[in-house]
Amino acid sequence: MDTIKKQDKSLGTLLMQAEYITKEQLDEALREQVSTGEHLGKILVKKGIIKEQQIMEMLKGMLVVVFQVCEELYALEVVFSKEIIKTKKIIPVPGVPPYILGLMGIREDVVPVISLSMKIFGKQSHIDENSRVIVVEVKEERIGLLVDSVFSVRNFEASDFENAAKHNFSADKKYIAGIIRDKDRIVTLLKPEAFAEKDNET
Repeated sequence: MDTIKKQDKSLGTLLMQAEYITKEQLDEALREQVSTGEHLGKILVKKGIIKEQQIMEMLKGMLVVVFQVCEELYALEVVFSKEIIKTKKIIPVPGVPPYILGLMGIREDVVPVISLSMKIFGKQSHIDENSRVIVVEVKEERIGLLVDSVFSVRNFEASDFENAAKHNFSADKKYIAGIIRDKDRIVTLLKPEAFAEKDNET
């Protein structure tokens, strides 16, 4: 990709999404921050919840969530990801393209769920205990992306990325921002905004 977007989520949210801390630990540290005025990272380190090195790793490079679709590895920037949840009941909606599985309730919100296997490859989704929905927010719209499984939340350096124009992909290039080289593996970085766009499928 041409530029690496600045991570603009709060430190606490990033640490929680990377599963370094729990929501309960974050809430406790935030309450202490209100009363003491200390930096959140300092509070978490002082409590022994996280190491300073882990915080430093979180704040450099690009943070992405790595997942699998149709036996291939993909990634989305955490800055676009609101949460990762287990698949719940999806209510079908008539008259929508086949890649839109329906609507799913997430607390007070109802979000459309898109099957990435259908959207990218035209293949039917198979939902099992490993399936996850990654809730992303683009253009002030929340959508859920159904994936086969989520591997990890990882931080990569700029040198790990290559532009999409240099490679051939099995998926449509309009969805692809570039690739990430992770040792002997290649992870395809997706453009979340492409999945929020309406197309002419019916």
